[in-house]
Amino acid sequence: LAIVTVTASAQSAFSRPDARIQLAILLDTSGSMDGLIAQAKTQLWKIVNEFAATKKNGVAPQLEVALYEYGNNGLSRNSAWIRQVLPLTNDLDGVSEKLFALKTNGGTECCGTVIRRALDDLAWTKGSEDLKAIVIAGNEPFTQGAVSYEESCKAAISKGIVVNTIFCGGNDEGIKTIWKHGADLADGAYASI
Repeated sequence: LAIVTVTASAQSAFSRPDARIQLAILLDTSGSMDGLIAQAKTQLWKIVNEFAATKKNGVAPQLEVALYEYGNNGLSRNSAWIRQVLPLTNDLDGVSEKLFALKTNGGTECCGTVIRRALDDLAWTKGSEDLKAIVIAGNEPFTQGAVSYEESCKAAISKGIVVNTIFCGGNDEGIKTIWKHGADLADGAYASI
């Protein structure tokens, strides 16, 4: 899956006792995700668990996870239908509770905008040895919204933040709707479910 590449590259950095993994989960909660949301939540939680189990030479880095939802009509138009559910936190029980409580409701999905919001809002470490990653999941074209996905993905990798994408639908459709290209721009991995 998408996270395998990130986990393998991350393990080389975890020789310090204060090493950190920072992970931002961005989940499409628009109405088009109705039949897919449960599977997407389960897959995202598996990724969190993979990171939580990561060790090198017996050393486990500190894991911090942030959660955003986007594309939900129940959110404010002024916020581009994006909400930070949780900032970076090491309370994984809280992340699980909030993730599995998210509901779908219509919407416009702005991938470039939510990536940019996560870049700007979160307290990312400055250390180049820490692993910083975004995992974005959804099922509409990656190109929607006023903020360019290309600019957002390039801005992420320039800050040392990898962007992994999960398209909730057929693999070929995800490639055609640019989800793979978004991951490629930010040294991430693409997967479909």
